[in-house]
Amino acid sequence: MYLEDELLIGLRGKINQVPLQRTHQWCLLTLFFWGIGFSNDLAMSQSSLQQTTDFSREVNQFRWKSETIWNAYIGLWNIDVSNRFVSDAYIQFDNRLRFRDEDRFTLYASRPITKRFDATIRGGFDWFGAGRASSQSLLLGVQFIPLARLNVETSVGIASDRRPGIALDGQIPLRIDTGPAAGISAQFAPQEFQGYEVSFQSDARLQRIAARRIGDLAVMGSAARTFGLARFESRARFTSRRRDTYQAASFLNRGQVRDPETIEATTSDTLDANFLVQAPVLSGLRVVAQADIQLNQRRVRTSKAPEESIVFETNFSRQALTGEVSLFYEHADIDAQLRAEYGAINEHRVLTNQEDLPLSEISQKRTLLQQADYDEGVFALSGRIRGELLPRLSVLFVGSSRILRHDTPLTNLDDRDEIYHTATLTFGHQRSRYLRVELRMFGSYHHTVFLNAERSAENNVQRTLRLRPSMEWTPSSSSRIRIASEVRATYTTDDFILPGRRSTDQSARELRLESEIEHRLFTNTDVMITASYSDLRLGRLMWDSFTEVPFDTLRTLTAWARVQSGKRLRGEIGWKIFVRTDYDRAISVSYQLPTDTPTSTLGRITRPGKRWIIQSGPSAALFWSRGKTTLRLDAWANWQRLRYTLYGQLPSTNADIIRQTARRGRLRLIPLMSLSMFWHI
Repeated sequence: MYLEDELLIGLRGKINQVPLQRTHQWCLLTLFFWGIGFSNDLAMSQSSLQQTTDFSREVNQFRWKSETIWNAYIGLWNIDVSNRFVSDAYIQFDNRLRFRDEDRFTLYASRPITKRFDATIRGGFDWFGAGRASSQSLLLGVQFIPLARLNVETSVGIASDRRPGIALDGQIPLRIDTGPAAGISAQFAPQEFQGYEVSFQSDARLQRIAARRIGDLAVMGSAARTFGLARFESRARFTSRRRDTYQAASFLNRGQVRDPETIEATTSDTLDANFLVQAPVLSGLRVVAQADIQLNQRRVRTSKAPEESIVFETNFSRQALTGEVSLFYEHADIDAQLRAEYGAINEHRVLTNQEDLPLSEISQKRTLLQQADYDEGVFALSGRIRGELLPRLSVLFVGSSRILRHDTPLTNLDDRDEIYHTATLTFGHQRSRYLRVELRMFGSYHHTVFLNAERSAENNVQRTLRLRPSMEWTPSSSSRIRIASEVRATYTTDDFILPGRRSTDQSARELRLESEIEHRLFTNTDVMITASYSDLRLGRLMWDSFTEVPFDTLRTLTAWARVQSGKRLRGEIGWKIFVRTDYDRAISVSYQLPTDTPTSTLGRITRPGKRWIIQSGPSAALFWSRGKTTLRLDAWANWQRLRYTLYGQLPSTNADIIRQTARRGRLRLIPLMSLSMFWHI
């Protein structure tokens, strides 16, 4: 069966499935419109529809994306509906397709009852095709305003969730859980209170879908105040989420036999807080200080497990603190910034039900958890200064230094210290209104030291230097030419070499050239050409004598020439080229043996050699816009040919056939396409 036929069959299957999926969604809408009795108000309705559709074809993937947003005022009702659909089709190694689909649908409607009370309806439907899972909910509520700027909403309804359970006798059953759902939310609009601008928002949702429970809680608040030229801001957010799943095997219990009714409950509590103070110090100088706090506690508990089974319950905690102080200076032609930053992160995992586990399991699982624990501290200094040296000459300097301490338990060999320095110096000269030149220099130093003896041989230092001059010339309003080049050198050296081992020091040197040309031929007709060339040479480095032994060279050439024409409907046609050459130590070539060979008609040989990757083909694009409605189509027919030049001796009887087959290489077509549409009604 051809791949295209299979794709069409898969699409027909999707089309047959969509009405079943959409039935839940349209049932919600039907129930809603059936009960509100607005037939006499249809003439007064106002609506807005936004639709975005994308399709793309890459090497081994098809992707469809669709997003629909509908807002309407029908009589006294305010309705918001959104639907997001994503479908991926992957080409497998056996030339068959595997689909992965997701769909998310939400509905919100409100209508005033009295001056302070509104009726609300909330609905949702989520569907995941790969896991055969879906969830839906419908809640009816009341929204009221007890105080000025305070909005409170309560709602009750029903929720249902379908997902695969635990495999029994090789079969994975679908578990459908249904139960009551409730929610409450409160929102306090920003208001000034004793000189502070205060806002508050909270939302809580709970679903008791027997035998599981799903809960969400979010509380957010902010406060800000201005003291003359100084300002204070603070924000805090607390979230708590609980998810219950049918769990046959988790990170710790792989290989254990579980009961079909085993439910694993994961509860995660997170607190994020931010504090910021900024104040002027002198004329043109101000200081900004801020602190960020992140706390997370996650608990995993197992319920309804048989007494003879072994379950593992864990606690996870993460604390992160970041403090920062910055100085900003602005005066005439000088703009400067100096910043100091300190951060600390701690992660800790604990096995909580040790008293119920065998000693052998306790030691093994506790060690497994501790391997992921770590403490990390970071201190960084950075600065930035920009100034005008001459009327047309500007300079920009950016530098930073960073020290990292990453501490781990003895069971984790990733215990290390790092130091990282960077500096960038840029000169820009506006030669005239038509010509601008720029010179950028970059340097970095990165030193990594592993503190455990088992990995100390990986200690290394990496040094990088870059020089990038560029020029942009605009001779007229219809022409622009940009030329840039870059020279890069990277040297990686080990701190020491173990006895009996060869040095792994390495060098990488690259020369890169880039160019862009844009020119308007006629009215609404433009020509654009982009090209680049890269020569990257890798070698074994002898740092003491600062010499190298080259072992590979990668050369890359890209070019794209295109012509665009049109105004509202604009089309483009062009040609793309990509050529890359490098060295491969093991190139395998299959070749046709002479017809008089008695054994097999195919031979295979592996030799070192030079590899050529040549990709070329036409490209086309179409752009159309009318108001807020747009359409864009991009396509590229990419023919790829792999060619080889083999080194070393070849079998004398078939040498010519092998060389000819390697030079001819393999040819394949890789179509690439992207289609996106957006319209607003």
